[in-house]
Amino acid sequence: MNFFQNLQLREKIFVVCAAVALVLFLLFMLVIGPVLDRSALLDRQIHKAEQDLKTLIAHSREYNQQKNTLAHLESLISEGSNIALMTQLATLARKTGMDNNIDSMTPSVNASTAAYTEESVDVKMDNVSLSKLVEYLYEMKQPKQFLKIDRLTIKPRSDDRQQLNVSFRVSVFQLNK
Repeated sequence: MNFFQNLQLREKIFVVCAAVALVLFLLFMLVIGPVLDRSALLDRQIHKAEQDLKTLIAHSREYNQQKNTLAHLESLISEGSNIALMTQLATLARKTGMDNNIDSMTPSVNASTAAYTEESVDVKMDNVSLSKLVEYLYEMKQPKQFLKIDRLTIKPRSDDRQQLNVSFRVSVFQLNK
């Protein structure tokens, strides 16, 4: 303290200002700076969390839509699963007058998961008119049937160009119980 008392007034003011500046600098560096940095970090985290929440809400909506679609499809599948696919195809052929044109129906099981089994039938038809074929395929695609048609091949016959030879695969999903 003796050092301070020996200083001139001007020097005392300078030393006091330097001490105050040093205290303010240390206060800023040790207290205010970290608080501001932490505040900025929290602001960034809040912004990121808001963006993540928006994404989560969008995914939740999409999930609920997919879940509703799946429930609807499962109800359609369960409604149609009580009749065998070959029986359905034969019934539709009789209904459309095509039962004499069916050359063969070959059943197969394509894919199976824990919840579903895809049952398929390869169908070959000979001497079919285009109008009868369209009627038959239209009946298959009615919503109550819930059948999927794959690999449709249509070839005109060489002896009668108005008649067609047709082959296709029809699939249906069955719920595993």
